[in-house]
Amino acid sequence: MAATELTAPELDLAQVYAPYQKQAEFLTSRARNRLFLAGRGAGKSWTLTLDAVVQALVNPGVEGALLGRTERDLKKVLLPFLRIHFRTLAAATGFNWIRRFSADDQAIYLHNGSTIFWQGFERIDKVRGFNLGWANADEFCWSETDEQTVYETLIGCIRVPCPRPGFAGASSPNGLRGMVKLFRDKQLLADPKFYCARATSYHNPYLDREVIDGWKASMSVRRYEQEVLALALRPMSAVYGEFREDRHIVPWSARHHSECRWVIGVDWGLNRAVAVAIQVTPDGRWYVAAELVREPESRGHFRADFKQWVDGLTGAAAPFLIAPDRAIPEENRWLMQIYGVKKTHVMPLTSKHDQYVRNGIAEIQDMLNPVVGEPRLMFAHALPRLFDGNVAGIVPSMSAYRYTTDRDGTPTDVPAKDNTHDHAVDALRYAVVAGSRFKELHAGRLPGRHLLGPDGVHPPTSDPQTRSPDGQNARGGDGDWRPHW
Repeated sequence: MAATELTAPELDLAQVYAPYQKQAEFLTSRARNRLFLAGRGAGKSWTLTLDAVVQALVNPGVEGALLGRTERDLKKVLLPFLRIHFRTLAAATGFNWIRRFSADDQAIYLHNGSTIFWQGFERIDKVRGFNLGWANADEFCWSETDEQTVYETLIGCIRVPCPRPGFAGASSPNGLRGMVKLFRDKQLLADPKFYCARATSYHNPYLDREVIDGWKASMSVRRYEQEVLALALRPMSAVYGEFREDRHIVPWSARHHSECRWVIGVDWGLNRAVAVAIQVTPDGRWYVAAELVREPESRGHFRADFKQWVDGLTGAAAPFLIAPDRAIPEENRWLMQIYGVKKTHVMPLTSKHDQYVRNGIAEIQDMLNPVVGEPRLMFAHALPRLFDGNVAGIVPSMSAYRYTTDRDGTPTDVPAKDNTHDHAVDALRYAVVAGSRFKELHAGRLPGRHLLGPDGVHPPTSDPQTRSPDGQNARGGDGDWRPHW
């Protein structure tokens, strides 16, 4: 029998793989463009890889592609799920459908002639020459590669006639932009070629509700709505739209709070440099108490100003933590020489996780407007509200820091570097990200760093579909599948 004569097995997906309702709706849709818009832990990667298996079976002799944000995501998340699905398929049919697995080709060859290629978004241009029948993309809303570029590239490659051609994607929303906006617009037009299934984290009956509640306790309101409830919120032009002067600016005098630890964030600059000084209370509240804003004539001038400023604030008690910009190593070595001997933690952001700006912004947003409780990041009333027009302090920067816009004028998730408002917020971000490593700065409990991707991309894609304790499938999700735009 020729390889392509092998037909797809007659399987009951519900019985063999036990998807819950929202997953089943996505898997069984016949639309040419399908989107599984889901919250964290909703089983996005599990669903998308199962869909890739189904596509390979129903389109014999056809090449398809499975794409992840990075090669790491593919190796750590998507390929393991593929292996699990094929093992389940072999157990159900009594036949191993994989003919050959090739790491060199980055492909899985099946006995029915189908091929599943895998690729990372960061090398999307290498896909342009492929002739595909279908393509699946995971977490494209959180990729560093432009999601519309990914979609347009893949759509141009899907040109091989087959029984079930098309594009399928799975992601948590990152605002009403890009691919999510495209599907929303097509949905409003009732275009039958586009289908979207929306699943919140709560829809997954296999996910422990205590896990979701733990996420909720570490998130801002906006982040909870996007990453748990899977709501595609309208993009905000302000990076810190949660910041409100009437809520976050409070009376505060540093000299009256000797019980607090000092945390310093520093953004070095050749002609514009800013540092912020934060007092952290024993119960984990952060108060930005002072700032140093300079247009120094030289690095030596800023060093002298910085040391005098820090020593004047902290006195005999050395800062607990200084988090500087990593871009100028010689300045950070100077900090180590001056303050490292005083047992101050001098911690530039060196890991990819820490350097990823989106992660640091999310941590500040979480502190400004948590789902549970009062804000954990405040600003002293004495901080300046005005600036000379060249470099702004922290309070005006919190209000004026903006996202860039795309070709349609929609705010992206990339902050604008205007060389005026970005220095102070960068200094604050360094302090917050470095400080998230220390329980002493968060009332004995580390904040939700585990919520961010290990490779520095947010949120993580490893959301395995777990089973209930008795191993049985419990169907969940009885609401309207349509996204709440």
